[in-house]
Amino acid sequence: MIEFDKNQISGMKILIVDDVLDNLSILGHFLQQSGLEISVARTGEKAFELVVQNKPDLILLDVRMPGIDGYEVCRRLKEDVSTKDIPIIFITALTGTEDMMRGFNAGGVDYITKPFHEREVVCRITTQLKLKKAQDEIKRREKFYRVIVESVPDLIFQLDPDRKIVFANPAFRLLGYEPDQLVGQSIGSLIESSDKERLLEDLATRHVGPMAITDLEVMLKVSDDVSLVEEMTTYKTLVDSVGLWNVSDEDVFKENVDKEFLGTLCIGKRAVLGFPL
Repeated sequence: MIEFDKNQISGMKILIVDDVLDNLSILGHFLQQSGLEISVARTGEKAFELVVQNKPDLILLDVRMPGIDGYEVCRRLKEDVSTKDIPIIFITALTGTEDMMRGFNAGGVDYITKPFHEREVVCRITTQLKLKKAQDEIKRREKFYRVIVESVPDLIFQLDPDRKIVFANPAFRLLGYEPDQLVGQSIGSLIESSDKERLLEDLATRHVGPMAITDLEVMLKVSDDVSLVEEMTTYKTLVDSVGLWNVSDEDVFKENVDKEFLGTLCIGKRAVLGFPL
């Protein structure tokens, strides 16, 4: 028996969809020591039912089945926002390029060919489950950080290399701006300064690490919708800025590294409306 990497995939859920009992028996034998939670469907209709009841991390899907075939099952799952991210490996005896392309076009990520070879089955399943686990972790972290970014009172915004806003968090509503409406605007249009160009060079920094900008005093214009009195026309904040690159911070400082400047991430903190800090 070829060993699965149980530390990586144990407890993950896999659905096998095949109308042939011998195929289910062989795959079940290969998977019995995997630590996976296994469910089985013998028709496309039953597969839809089980996916709703117990959303799997991976589906092994036979191409040829009575009624709804594997291609159609895959297509429908990929059209549903709640199931589109479930990876699907097709089970097939068809090895022609046209057949494989049809499966990939339907949304499949890989093939397991008949007759089954245990090493191939274990390798392909393990690879897709590890990838799914990594993707789920990325989504979990993104959701966690999004909650933070959207709930903190600090102004958080990102600039592209041309100093245009590509992201602004909901804290900008305090200044009377809807975040989505700021996207595409030059950050310079929101700044009040007698030396704006120098300030913009510091704010839209390319520097990282210890050379990044900290506590840069910036006066942001308040929207006319909320600036009810003269003292409320600007919003003073201290901004930390760091350059964003397509390489690690360490490689940014190397001359012989192929690198690209992506923009700047800025966080405005300890803002006090209309009064000196």
